[in-house]
Amino acid sequence: MTNKYTFHHLHMRNNTVARLLPAAMLAIFCQTSANAQEKAPAERQSRNRMLEEVVVTATKRAENLQDVPVSVAAFSGDMLAAMGVDDPTDLQAITPGLTYNSATGFSIVYLRGVGSDAYLMADPSVATYIDGVYYPFSSGLAQSFGRVERIEVLKGPQGTLFGRNTTGGAISITTEKPNIEEFYGSIEASYGSFDTKKASGLINIPITDHWATTLAVFHNLSDNYYTFDSDSIQQGIPEEVAKGYRLKTMLAYENFDVLLATVRVDQSGFNTALAPNTNPSALTASLGGEKQARNHTASVNAPINFDIDSTVYFAETNFRFNKFDSKLILSKQSLLNPECLTDFDGTNAPIISFGSPTFSDVKTAELQFISNEDSWGSSWLEWIGGFYYIDSVAGLDPKFSLFGGEHGDVLGIPISDVLALLPTPLSNLLNSVPLTGGVNLGLHGLLSTESTAAFLQTTFKLTDWAELTLGGRYQEEQRIVLKSSTQILSGDDSETTLFDWANDGVGDTSVESTNFSPKVALNFYPNDALMIYLSWQEGYKSGTFNTINVTDDIDYAEPEDVVAYELGAKYSNSNGFTLNGAIFQTEIENIQVQFTSLLNGGAVTFENAGAGRIRGIDFDSKILVFPSLVDDLVFSLSGAYLDAIYTDYKNGSGFDEETGIFVGGQDFTGNRMVRTPEYTATMAISKTFMFKPGPLEVTVDGYYNSGYPYQAQNTLFFEEEYYLINARASFLIEEWDLRITASGKNLNDAVYAYSQFPNDFGRLEALAPPTNYSLALQWNF
Repeated sequence: MTNKYTFHHLHMRNNTVARLLPAAMLAIFCQTSANAQEKAPAERQSRNRMLEEVVVTATKRAENLQDVPVSVAAFSGDMLAAMGVDDPTDLQAITPGLTYNSATGFSIVYLRGVGSDAYLMADPSVATYIDGVYYPFSSGLAQSFGRVERIEVLKGPQGTLFGRNTTGGAISITTEKPNIEEFYGSIEASYGSFDTKKASGLINIPITDHWATTLAVFHNLSDNYYTFDSDSIQQGIPEEVAKGYRLKTMLAYENFDVLLATVRVDQSGFNTALAPNTNPSALTASLGGEKQARNHTASVNAPINFDIDSTVYFAETNFRFNKFDSKLILSKQSLLNPECLTDFDGTNAPIISFGSPTFSDVKTAELQFISNEDSWGSSWLEWIGGFYYIDSVAGLDPKFSLFGGEHGDVLGIPISDVLALLPTPLSNLLNSVPLTGGVNLGLHGLLSTESTAAFLQTTFKLTDWAELTLGGRYQEEQRIVLKSSTQILSGDDSETTLFDWANDGVGDTSVESTNFSPKVALNFYPNDALMIYLSWQEGYKSGTFNTINVTDDIDYAEPEDVVAYELGAKYSNSNGFTLNGAIFQTEIENIQVQFTSLLNGGAVTFENAGAGRIRGIDFDSKILVFPSLVDDLVFSLSGAYLDAIYTDYKNGSGFDEETGIFVGGQDFTGNRMVRTPEYTATMAISKTFMFKPGPLEVTVDGYYNSGYPYQAQNTLFFEEEYYLINARASFLIEEWDLRITASGKNLNDAVYAYSQFPNDFGRLEALAPPTNYSLALQWNF
């Protein structure tokens, strides 16, 4: 097919920058390597928070970011505050190559072109870890962070150490542990646009010489930045609420410590469940649905609601033996979304509404054994090994209300005429039941997963300037469909089963799989300032079942297999200059693609694209500008180029470009991969001015995104090119340890989407906020 949507319509200046980028990076590397041979001037201490050193755990042991032979974007809590990041979706604006969307409250993350549209019954391809605990469900992750110690974005497959479903990478969030040494705390409050009120606090209490407790809380309230227009049948938008707490208590001794924690997060409001239809299909137009403007106004017919509660209990124990250390992490997680309601057609016409109660129960366990300085061969050998276990049950019970619900027609159009527009299987199904009052369909899907794994990674010091890393992970997994059925719902909420695919269907309802994912890496240290690494590794993402079906039997989406090659370098000197970069290629087989089409016989369907290939380059840099002339002037520049295409995608699912009706059997080979911009870049300049009461930090930053398609079809659903400008001023009164911060986001008032939700009825879009401002106070004690 002809690919009408391409990314070659960028301005010439962007193409010029892209062509010069590799040459510029090479020149800088050569120059900095030469400079490293010269005697470095005396180190100076910057007061700017943008230049903080970050200790990371990307290799499951604490190391300086510049010493880790993995491509990582790492940010301390103070750095995140200096960059204005207080929500996961903000990570996209400071991490080129990362796409962080949110659809109906579910996080959809792509990194270096690898990710997953799956937000219901499959796993994300970029795994999220909080305090070392894997969170397999994507719903509810797009909440406020609360207070964090650091965030690490690990790029590329991380299968050896971080395990299952990290084919794109991992996001690791670390929060503060209790401290037995001192009593301290902080209180923060802010007020901003849309009557946004945020409050958070943390207190650390050392109870005895060996026992301490930390409590962190947050409570955010805000009006929605959308408004309903006067024609909307639905009126009145509730407050957006996000609140929660994190309680940790720890016993710590010289060779042993144990940590117990409880985390609770509740959200309610509309979130991104409010998504007006900005490009209705011909089917929608024929049923009276009208196109809506991309201007933060909406006109919908059905109720909207997003409500989610998540609770996590976890424990961590650390033992320090003579010859090795060990760590055990246990968790029990529950997630409940009792009522997620959205207008499925996104218009003011009474066509179809959607509700999707979601729930998940997860238990995990990880046991690690880590070498230490007293281990055998510690002068030339480091190692980490262990075991991992996960047991989860996840379910979804969506309900569809079609054809006006109680009315039995659509804007006066008889239902018999409407059914004639639908595909034959669905039309036959609906003709077989009474539709005088519309129709309510209920679907049930329940999937269990049990997986065990063993892993080992070793690093050999070959010479003073070379290291070899070998690693691997073996995994066994079983998935079972517990429920998959379709019901007709009556007015008294009773159900009449039409199909019970789990018990009466002919498709497989269970599968067992095994996988081994190896890693090989070479690290070189030409001098104290420069590290070069070369790696090859494989990754694996579990297969899943299509359980949310209307007229189709259960079928299985095959596992994804990933092979990645990377050449990277990291350079830093004592003058405050750092430059890290990598070139890479990732090859994927059996790419899992989520497709949403009620008219295709399955509300949410997973299919496999044959193969895809991503080639790219990314870098990040920071420098103190003219340190001998100007104090604390920091400039940062980061960028990514991604050439991501489907090399084999036949028999793909899409929509007719004229009518919007589902069309199967399409060939998307050669099309760009979804949610993967060709160019992304971020730039910031920050200056700290010293006054008698304390430092004033002023920062201006920008983000550029060249745009990307939301579907492999590449023609109907896409995000246009956009850029953002943000600014902050932060003043610290040192005597009181009180910080006052004024900030503005999206100062250029760019119109772009948090996400699009393509379906039979058109392009539903949840736009990101327009220009907004805030004022915050933070007091540490």
